Amino acid sequence: MEVNNTPALLLGSGILAGLAGVTAYLFSRKDKRQRKRRLSFTSVGLGIGSFPPEANVREPIINAAVYFDELPSRSSVEAQIVGPLLAYERLSHVPDLERRVCRRSSRGDVAADQLVREVQISGDEALLNQTIVEHCPDPLSCGREDLPWWEILIIRNTAGGQPSACVVRIHHVIGDGLALVSAFNKLLTTVDNKPLASSRSSFNSSAARKSSTRKRGLLSNVFSLIEATVHCLTLSATNYDDDTVFSRMNHSRMKHCGKRQAVIFPTVPLQFIKDLKQSAGVTVNDILMAAVSHAIYAYCRLQKDSVLEAKKSGIQCRALLPVGFPRDQNELNDKSTAMKNLWCMVSCGMGVGESNIRDRIEFIRSKTREMKEKPRAYMQLAIQNSLGPFIPLFIGQQTVFDTFSRHSLVLTNVPGPPEECRFAGARVKEVQLFFDNLLTQVDLISYSGNVYGNIIYDANELPGADVFGKLYIEGLVELAREFEVELPPELME
Repeated sequence: MEVNNTPALLLGSGILAGLAGVTAYLFSRKDKRQRKRRLSFTSVGLGIGSFPPEANVREPIINAAVYFDELPSRSSVEAQIVGPLLAYERLSHVPDLERRVCRRSSRGDVAADQLVREVQISGDEALLNQTIVEHCPDPLSCGREDLPWWEILIIRNTAGGQPSACVVRIHHVIGDGLALVSAFNKLLTTVDNKPLASSRSSFNSSAARKSSTRKRGLLSNVFSLIEATVHCLTLSATNYDDDTVFSRMNHSRMKHCGKRQAVIFPTVPLQFIKDLKQSAGVTVNDILMAAVSHAIYAYCRLQKDSVLEAKKSGIQCRALLPVGFPRDQNELNDKSTAMKNLWCMVSCGMGVGESNIRDRIEFIRSKTREMKEKPRAYMQLAIQNSLGPFIPLFIGQQTVFDTFSRHSLVLTNVPGPPEECRFAGARVKEVQLFFDNLLTQVDLISYSGNVYGNIIYDANELPGADVFGKLYIEGLVELAREFEVELPPELME
C-alpha cells in the first residue's frame, strides 16, 4: 500500500496549529466586519484548484437545476433573479485569487443579460437531464471576458408536454450551499407570490452545531481536540477503501475521465423519510445514508463482487460529507458578507458490508453520532484555514487528492424550500443538484415535501449503474418493512 507521509511530518506542528487555529477562528469572527473582507483559504483553494493538475478535475461548480412545466421568460429571469443577485458583492465582482479579494469587473457594472445564456432541445426529461450533465463542466472562471463566476443556463424544451429547466451555475469560490440557499430563498416566492417564510435552522448543520465538549471537563476537551487534530492530519494517509466494483477506480493514480453520467433517483415523500426517522430513532440524514449504502451493497451484489463476498461486514467504504457551519442571520442578510465558504469535508463510514438493514442503520447512526460528538469538523475547518496557507500549493493539492482518492463517494443533503414556490414567476415543478467531482457523488435535496436526488459518476467505471435509483428505493422499502412504516403509494410498485 502506498502511504503519503506528508501528514505525519506535519503532525507535531499541526496539533499546535490546529488548537491555535480553533481559538483564532472563534475569536476572530467578531472583528472581521471591521476589516476589508478577504477570500478565505478554502475559497482561494477552490478557485486555484483543490487537486493536482494531472488529476484532470474540472472547476468546482454547483449546478442547481430548477424544472418547470412552463418555463419563465428570459426577461423575467434577468429581472427577478439575476438582477437582485447582482446586489451581492461576490456575485457582482470577480475573484482575484492572488490578492484574495473580489474586485470589480474590467467591464464595469455587469448587466443581467450577460449572465444568462440559453440552449434549446426537443425531447423527454431524460434528454433534459443529459443536457444538464453535459453542461456541468462548462467553465466559469475563464474565457468569459472577465464576468463574475456564475450564470443561469436556460434549457428550453420545445417538445410538447415535456419539462424545461433553468440551471443556476455558481463557482464554489463564491460560496457554499448554505449561503446560496439563503440567497435564493429571498428571491423565490410562494405560489401566491408571497415571500417564502425563512427558517433559521436551515442554515445550521447538526454535525457542526452539536459538540459534546460542552459537557466535558477541561482535560477531556483537550484530549478530544488532540484526537480530532490527529484524525484530520492523518486522514490522507489512511487505508484506501476496499477495492469493490463501486470503489475500484479510487486509487493513487486516479483521474477524472472527462465524461460523467447521472442517474436520477425516484422522488420520495419527505414525510415518509420522517416517519422512518421517527420509528428507527435516527435522523433524516441517517435514513438517506442507509438508503445510499444499501444501493451500493446491492449494486456490488448484482455485479457479483468478490471483495464484498469475502469481507462482508468488514468491508471499508467511506463517504466524504460536506459539513456547513452555523452563521449569523445578520451576516446572511448583509449582501457584502452573505456569500462565503464556511464548510469542510468529514469522513464517515457507510456500513456497506452489512447485509441486514437494521445493522446498516445502526452502523450509520453510530458513525454520524461520533461526527457530532467529536470536534473533527471544527478542527478540519481550523486547520485548512489557519495551517493551510503556510503549506506549499503542490503539497496541499496532493493532500486533498490523497484524502479523496481513499474514499468511495461524496454525499450531500441540502434542505430546500418546504413549500411549492415560484422562480421568476413560474411554478417550480422539482429541483436537482449536480456536482461534477473527482469521486462519484450523490446529491440529495428536499423541496415542497419531497426528496430529490441523483448519482453522478465516471461513465467508464460503473457498468450497469442505471439501476442505482431502483436500489436506493429498495433500501428505503427495506427500512419501512423493518420498522413497520407504511409505504407511500408511489413506492409500492
